[in-house]
Amino acid sequence: MSESTQLTIRNNTIVSKATNLERDQSNFRFGGIDFKQNNNQSSTVADLKTRFNNSATNNLILGYSTVHDFRTPLSDPAIPQIEIGSNGGTIFLGTDREASIFNMKQNTFELTDNYSFSKGIHSFTVGTHNEFYKINYGFMNAWNGRVAYDTVDDFLNNRPKRVRTSFDYADNSRDNILANPTAKFNVNLYSAYGQDEMRLSDKFKLTLGLRFDMADLPTMPTLSSKTTNSPVDPNYGTTYTYTQPSAITNKFLNKVQISPRLGFNFDALGDQSLIVRGGSGLFTSRVPFAWLGYAYYNNGVNYGAYDLKPATGNKVVTQVPGSDPIKDALGGNGEAGYAAKQGVNINDANGATQVDLVDNNFKMPKAWRSNLAFDFKTQDNWKFTVEGIYSKVIKDVAFQQINYVDNPTYMAYDTQHQQPIYSGAKINSKYTNAYLLSNTDQGYKYSLTGQVSKSLPFGLDVMVAYTYGQSKDIANGIRNSMESNWQLNQALSPNNPGLAYSNFDVRNRIISTLNYRLDWAKNSKYVSNFSIFFSAQSGAPYSLGFVNSTVNNTGQTVSLAYIPTVGETSKFFSSANQAQAAAFDAYIDADKYLSTRRGQFTERNAARTPWNVQADFRFAQDIQVAKGKHPHVLTLTYDIVNLTNLVNKDWGIQYFSPNTFNSMANVGLSLEKDATGKVISAGSATTYPNYTFSKGNVTSYSKDFFASRYQMQLGLRYSF
Repeated sequence: MSESTQLTIRNNTIVSKATNLERDQSNFRFGGIDFKQNNNQSSTVADLKTRFNNSATNNLILGYSTVHDFRTPLSDPAIPQIEIGSNGGTIFLGTDREASIFNMKQNTFELTDNYSFSKGIHSFTVGTHNEFYKINYGFMNAWNGRVAYDTVDDFLNNRPKRVRTSFDYADNSRDNILANPTAKFNVNLYSAYGQDEMRLSDKFKLTLGLRFDMADLPTMPTLSSKTTNSPVDPNYGTTYTYTQPSAITNKFLNKVQISPRLGFNFDALGDQSLIVRGGSGLFTSRVPFAWLGYAYYNNGVNYGAYDLKPATGNKVVTQVPGSDPIKDALGGNGEAGYAAKQGVNINDANGATQVDLVDNNFKMPKAWRSNLAFDFKTQDNWKFTVEGIYSKVIKDVAFQQINYVDNPTYMAYDTQHQQPIYSGAKINSKYTNAYLLSNTDQGYKYSLTGQVSKSLPFGLDVMVAYTYGQSKDIANGIRNSMESNWQLNQALSPNNPGLAYSNFDVRNRIISTLNYRLDWAKNSKYVSNFSIFFSAQSGAPYSLGFVNSTVNNTGQTVSLAYIPTVGETSKFFSSANQAQAAAFDAYIDADKYLSTRRGQFTERNAARTPWNVQADFRFAQDIQVAKGKHPHVLTLTYDIVNLTNLVNKDWGIQYFSPNTFNSMANVGLSLEKDATGKVISAGSATTYPNYTFSKGNVTSYSKDFFASRYQMQLGLRYSF
């Protein structure tokens, strides 16, 4: 626009479609459970930069974006998601419960303005960043139903062990729910900040900053009388505490969070050969808006819920004769057709429901982060860096199921009373389940990195770095609902989880790069680059215990396991199954992690896959086809991904732990049942449970067969 004013307007539009079928060695998925994920996005940004004088500038950014995410099932949307236990894993078929109804629309307006000016030793920046979201969350969990079976034989003989669904009280047709989503809400994220970068001397620079953030919900979720009139558990506080549902006000967020920060850079010797740098401050992040969406639609007003579980001591539910949770879902009303056959009045708005609640004092996640680093450069261009980073949770997320009467007992083997066993009785009969999103102050992570690099005069650059780190939390928060985050969080006391290794615990990582640049003509017309990237990293963390079952008698789908002491194992098996007891002992002794846990429980994410080691190679040939201010360059690239596997077919194997059950592996135990399918003994305060063990039901980690193979690709790029 002028020498001092520049306006840039850009648009980025993405239209994508992709199927979403996951594969791993622990679970099997039929193709019908796959769905097509449609993602349409358009973003337009206007960026105005203004230079007032040599010491003052301004940058104004205005943006508007639209997002439309929707899922198209590849099978009949009404077929339930069917889960069948098999060989320690799960067989999935039917229609994905999160795809039968999923249609999310989001419009976002963004305003950012940063004003920078200098005066003396100070360089100031003041600004604001604001995002305004209009969200239409057209989603319903398990409209088609979620039906679990203990075995293939149970599936073939219509013997489900759990049936779940949600339904619209007024009109549960799929067309009506898609056309009239109840989770419509706005989220406004406001922030204002200021920074002063002070050059106190030629050697020392200090930066001070202060940021104010506020997440605002103009319209809060509706509270139902089922919540405001919810009874109080007379056993409250025995093993866990929480905000009572009757005390929930839905006045969360909408408060300013203040985040001070400082940083420094010190040129210790005055010649840039030794730099000491670091900083410390508070940082606020955000949560997935989907969690808030659940609080709007699972509010107890518009939708009912159904969760049929077996009676105590049984592994299958008791259902009305002639009903079938698969066939009954196909009548146009989803799985509500099955619930109606069980005697549920699906049109009664006073009936049972699931609620997703948010604690009155809930705030966006916040952490205190600090770092300290030393950069040293020698006269012959060796560079050494050592950096430490530490982050402590101030506010993180926590998930609870707060409708269990807190009157637990403990198994005979649990002498320290670490794993409470609940009766399964509900506090509020109007709730099928009640989930609460709140905050915790537990959790931390740290890392220490050392790096060495050197650029040699004949065109060779080398770098090698090593990082050691640990990360602990009480929940990883990677699921899209409060329910899933709680159900899949491995903890001895699921409503009061202890600090454990995070899914993102890095531990050890070594990386190295090697690049050789050859300028054939010595004038940059023909330049070749030969590069190798090497990475070796500790295996991914995973947990060992029970999959598709729980010891606590709760609604979780995973559970940590007690590992018996030497000589105690036989107590877990009947006299007829002592050979299985011996086999279980042999399995424990042969496992690197389990052999250390005798007389103790397994821990979340304490086992690890083997190391992932891989080297990649790239060759790039630049050919300058035209000179000038902006030279035209033709680049030919040739990549070998996983060169290690090309060198040796047994190298470069990539290991991972499947995320279906939150990186959970099965120890191969199942409660022993009689000929009628009834559990013989689930255990008590005075008796041990009766288990069976099958090595065929043991699972651990998986191999990524695609990433474990070498791949080659050619590329061509023209730059001008």
